[in-house]
Amino acid sequence: MSSFVSQLNLRPHERRILFVVLAAVFLLVNAVFVWPRFGDWHTAQQTFQESLKKRSDYQAEIDRIPGYQRRIRELEGQGSAVLPEEQALQLLRIVQAKAQEHRVAITQTRAVSTTSSLTSTNVFFDEQAITVGVNTGGEELVAFLHAIGSGDSMIRVRDMDLRPDQRRYKLVGNITLVASYQKKTRPASGARRPRGGN
Repeated sequence: MSSFVSQLNLRPHERRILFVVLAAVFLLVNAVFVWPRFGDWHTAQQTFQESLKKRSDYQAEIDRIPGYQRRIRELEGQGSAVLPEEQALQLLRIVQAKAQEHRVAITQTRAVSTTSSLTSTNVFFDEQAITVGVNTGGEELVAFLHAIGSGDSMIRVRDMDLRPDQRRYKLVGNITLVASYQKKTRPASGARRPRGGN
């Protein structure tokens, strides 16, 4: 650098001006291109640490898959969550027991077809429905419906048509209740005996 400056044959004050200009250019280049990048290393480290944490979280969730699969098999094997197919007729008994418990008078019962597409959307469950005529007070009806919905029999209300009775002391009308129950598992298609042959 000094040899380059000496070749320029500059006077001392011209050399000082040259050094000041070069220093200013150096500072300007650093201010524009270098200093804004000082935080990049910290940002890269932070991103790397976040990636490691995310990878660790994903791996922990992947390690839980066998437990989830065991739990799914346990739930699939339980019959208490739904009405088994051979106990489907118990729907009426359950409704009558809950009605008697909560002082709801059932005036009539009628089986309802559940073959419509609205109720056949699940390949794992079948449905059975009944319509019951009721004559009861408002509080008793609420308690009855709560008891029906909070049990483990998967019974729910599909339709309700209520009106006050002639004295306007009680409610009369019809309630359609639907119970879901687990379908019987069919044998796998690969287990069929081949036709003909030996």
